[in-house]
Amino acid sequence: PVSAIFLYVVDPATAPFVQGVVRDANTLAPLAATVSVGPFSTTTNPGTGAYSFQVPPGTYDIGATAPGHAPRSVAGVVAAELATVTQNFALPPFSPVLADDGEGTNPGWTAQSPWALTTETAASPTHAWSDSPGGNYTNNRDTSLTSPTLDLSAASDIALSWKQIYDLENGYDFGHVEVSANGGSTWTEVASYNGQGHTATWEPVTLALPGLAGSAQARVRFRLTTDISQTFDGWHVDDILLTAVLPPPTGLFADGFESGDLSLWSAAVP
Repeated sequence: PVSAIFLYVVDPATAPFVQGVVRDANTLAPLAATVSVGPFSTTTNPGTGAYSFQVPPGTYDIGATAPGHAPRSVAGVVAAELATVTQNFALPPFSPVLADDGEGTNPGWTAQSPWALTTETAASPTHAWSDSPGGNYTNNRDTSLTSPTLDLSAASDIALSWKQIYDLENGYDFGHVEVSANGGSTWTEVASYNGQGHTATWEPVTLALPGLAGSAQARVRFRLTTDISQTFDGWHVDDILLTAVLPPPTGLFADGFESGDLSLWSAAVP
């Protein structure tokens, strides 16, 4: 078969360096990250967060990613011959907003019958949500598993992840993932699933939910709809996790000693 690969020749004497440090935006701790400069990429030193490498001269979009953190990027960075371009990144960490592995107390789901936790199958370790525990779903169903109302008014980079298996009549029965930014008054579909036999391996799914950023009444739901014909085992979901970037915690006390005001301090004389 015909194939091709792009090769880039870099002159080490004149090619620009791109360098910097990738840190956690809240703690400033160095991160083990991947930094991309256009089609080129490198990894940081996990102990220092530093990176440095040479690329052909050009104008690039530079980005950084790290596990558990939101990616960040800068567009249109010019890297000229003989130049050293410094691009640092502070990646904000993801915080869990709603987490449910099915093993503990219900964190606030409204489970419309027959949605329930079951031990008939699970991604980890023993429980998962099912639209039809113990058997096949029935015809003419419209039933949902709906989250509590969540305050995401100060949140960004919102994402929903879960694991699933499903067995749904082709073309007629569907599993819908929907979001609401107004407490459930209206819903928007962000994904749907259909088809038979998707049961051999638990499928991990992650969806970005930018439409919920800034909402003080955010909700998500898993909804099953069926028609009047064949029925199957349905939809199982497990390890549900909603994450977001939240504002860093505010310090209770800070003093840079530049104002000259010492009224907040008390001094003990030995």
